[in-house]
Order: sequence, then C-alpha cells, then structure tokens
Amino acid sequence: MARLSVIVGTYNYLKYLKLVLYSLERQSFRDFEVIVADDGSDAEVGEWLSGYSPSYPIKHLWQEDCGFRKCRILNRAVATATGEYIVFIDADCIVARDFLAVHWGARKPGTFLGGRRVMMNRAVSEAVTKEMIAAGRFDGLSLWGVWQSLLGRTKYYEECLRLLGRVRGETPFSLLGSNFSLHKRDIMSVNGFDEEYESRGGGEDTDIALRLRVAGVKMASVRYLALEFHLGHEIVEAKSKSAKLFKKKEGAIKGPADAKNVKSSLAAVKQKGRK
Repeated sequence: MARLSVIVGTYNYLKYLKLVLYSLERQSFRDFEVIVADDGSDAEVGEWLSGYSPSYPIKHLWQEDCGFRKCRILNRAVATATGEYIVFIDADCIVARDFLAVHWGARKPGTFLGGRRVMMNRAVSEAVTKEMIAAGRFDGLSLWGVWQSLLGRTKYYEECLRLLGRVRGETPFSLLGSNFSLHKRDIMSVNGFDEEYESRGGGEDTDIALRLRVAGVKMASVRYLALEFHLGHEIVEAKSKSAKLFKKKEGAIKGPADAKNVKSSLAAVKQKGRK
C-alpha cells in the first residue's frame, strides 16, 4: 500500500496523458500509486496503459462514455485508492518534479490543499516532449518558459515564482480540481464529488471546496509551490451549465449534514463498509 494516491482524471488525448504520466515518473517523492480515472476514453488509451510499466504502481479505471461523468469516475477512484492521502490532477497537466513532495509535505489534519497552474496555448503544448520534461523546463522558472511568456504563448507564468508563496501566503483563491489534495478520510466524510454535475466548467470543484469547508475542513495554499503546467486543447462544451448548477445548490449547503447530502456512489461504498 502506498502512502499517497494520485488520481489522474482523463478522457482521450493519449499524447498528453503520456506526458503527464512521465512527469509523475520523475517525482522526488516515491511512495505513491497512480489511478487513471477514465471517463470513457477510446480503446487506444486502455490498450496503451495495459502495456505501460512505469516505476510506480498504476491502475486504470474506465467507465462507458455517456457524456461528462468525471465526478462519478473520480469517486470510484477515491474508493479504490489505498493511500491515506490523495492528490488530484488532470491528464492535461504536467507537474514539476517536486509536485508530490510539496503536497505531501504541506498536508495537515482537517485541511485540503489547492494550487494553480500555468496555461500554455495549444501550439506550445503540441510541441512538448518527454525530453523537455526531463530537462526540467516544467520544474520552475526557465529561460524557455520566460521566452514563451514574453511571446504571449503562456498565461500566468508568475505561478512559477516560488517566492510569491511566502509573500502572498494564504491569499484566497478558488479551488482547481487539477491541483488539489487532502486526506482520504476527509473526502469520504462529505461523500466525495457530487455526481449531479454532468457538464464541465468547474462547478464541481467549487462545490466540493464549499462542502469541505462547511464540514470543517479548511483550505490551505500550495500556490507557487506545487507547480503545474496545463497543456492547451480545444473544449467545445459550454461551461455555464456547471456554474448555474452550483449557484442553485450553494444556498442549501449550510451545515455538515448538507455537505454530504449529494448524489454520490461513495455513500453506498461507505454504507457497505459499515456492514
């Protein structure tokens, strides 16, 4: 059993998934497993993963493609995780070599951690290679990264300025589900992600952040420390539906009982465990 479980949410685009998994192979923190939470990718993803033998234990969980059901597969991954601590990333996010070490080192009881990410445009993202990751271009500030930023090919490159982590401290910001960690017992206590969110847009991330806080789990920052680079791609689905659903639910989340009153397959898993 690993001490830490990394859950990687994915849907198709195998090229990016390979790069993300390679960035995990380079981690300085080694006691972890990876669970690929697959929301219905085509067969090529599963076929490649079946022959993939990284330096860490890896599991592939797949569900049929019936539209955006990321929350459902993430909950299944949480139930499967053997680690006491869970880090969530997405399969379009390359992480720095010390990414897991930062999350693990900053963990505290009753606290969930959030960070942000550098955004790369699609042209730059498509040109990223394993060799570039191995050379450390995504481990912090680099001349290559500064140049891409000056050319307008990246946004938020200041997220690599680790000194800002000390200067800005716990300045509030919204949670990103792709740079998020917490103890397994804490996410289980609120029954995980609300599976009623069936449209991308970030409402599911805002929702679980609110429910955790209402349940007494505080948010802390690993911004500027847990570095992550988002690989640009096209998203054709509108994001407004997810945001509207959160606005509809927000007012009803007032106490610990409300925090776990969600549509979630994890509730059944917990109930089965009590028998």
